[in-house]
Amino acid sequence: MNTTLSLLGTPLAELRHALHRSPELSGQEAATAACIAGWMEEAGAEVVSGLGGHGLAAIFRGAEPGPRVMLRCELDALPIDEAPRGDWSSCHPHVGHLCGHDGHMSWMLGVAQRLAASPVARGEVVLLFQPAEETGEGARAVVRSKAFAALKPDYLYSCHNLPGRPLGEVSVRDHAFTCASRGMIVRLSGLCAHAAHPENGRSPAMAMCRIMQGLSRLPLQFADETGLAMVTLIHARLGEVAFGTSPGDAEVMVTLRTESDDMMKALAEAAVSLARSEAEEDRLGIDVDWCDTFDATWNSPEANDMIRRVARQQELDCVELPQAHRWSEDFGVLARDCHAAMFTFGAGEEMPGLHHPDYDFPDTLLAPGVEIFEGLVRQHLERE
Repeated sequence: MNTTLSLLGTPLAELRHALHRSPELSGQEAATAACIAGWMEEAGAEVVSGLGGHGLAAIFRGAEPGPRVMLRCELDALPIDEAPRGDWSSCHPHVGHLCGHDGHMSWMLGVAQRLAASPVARGEVVLLFQPAEETGEGARAVVRSKAFAALKPDYLYSCHNLPGRPLGEVSVRDHAFTCASRGMIVRLSGLCAHAAHPENGRSPAMAMCRIMQGLSRLPLQFADETGLAMVTLIHARLGEVAFGTSPGDAEVMVTLRTESDDMMKALAEAAVSLARSEAEEDRLGIDVDWCDTFDATWNSPEANDMIRRVARQQELDCVELPQAHRWSEDFGVLARDCHAAMFTFGAGEEMPGLHHPDYDFPDTLLAPGVEIFEGLVRQHLERE
């Protein structure tokens, strides 16, 4: 990470390129956090480090009391090889900012530049740089940090760039905005036997097939419920590659996805019940583990109304999403106890999709993103 760059004297695109060159995986964002902390101190902010690992918050205080507005972005990158790009290609093999978190951080850097030049009159602005969003662990770890209790906001905003939509288009949705999701791992244990005498063992093959089929059909049980329910099979393994052996173990992995946390609880309970029933039928042992757990993001209509107001003031197109995004975000964990909203910002209709090797956050989206975030801050902290 180039720590010689000045926050206040460097164009925002150049700062983004510096972040892009030095991506770090979830939970490993130490160098990125250290660089950000230095830039925030340069802007005159009070920096609180060690939030949920490498997370940090930059606090800008007004002279008079008022509400606390928090703007959140993400520090981590993805374990993906990127296609070459200019002189800001990733310096780390198989690690790249292919979700746009370098751009999201740069929005916050731009807001910090604006606040350094023109401080708010009242209240507080907290810029939260969150670790480990990609694994779903970061927001929970931040909330568990003792220091976060003193930073809890009255209003909280976050934004994700959205390839495939017109550049600069703002999209909002009251209530469910992104889905809850969780990875389910079903491990079956039976008994190996010689392939010539499979009857002497307990193969999990048939139970594995029934579990895969049953889990895939499980959302049909929720067809009359409100909102989305999905089960996606992502991986299956049966025994080892040994033609002389009847398998004794198996593994099935699926992703559950719903629009609400309540629906997720019901779907997860049904999935576990189905898997255990099939295992018991064939006298198999079973273990169920969970990973990559994300809560649904639930937007406050009041916070969304502020986003709509600022978008109108800046003459940005603002559209209402007909349904929640299927992808998941751990922002919902941070948003539980305040007026909070996440919105998306169009990254261009021809832009490759998120997590694609050719994706690169568009520099043309930096300035309008800073404008809308600063607009939200000023609306809350400078209005009567």
